[in-house]
Amino acid sequence: PRNVQYVSLGDGRKLCLECLHFSIMDTSECQPLFLDIREFYEGLNMKVGQQIPLLLVERQALNEAMEGEKQ
Repeated sequence: PRNVQYVSLGDGRKLCLECLHFSIMDTSECQPLFLDIREFYEGLNMKVGQQIPLLLVERQALNEAMEGEKQ
């Protein structure tokens, strides 16, 4: 879109300022979101009884994982 400002993430990716406001860039920011999601499912009687690992990774790690799944 025109007249939209972007911020470089340093790994080749860019985010518009609006998306940057909602993005999660640090593991500590993930925890409240994860707890909200877990609480939502528990409210539907769908309790998650196991630990689910949350990992934030850079673009290169995502690309490598996608390539590994294709093989």
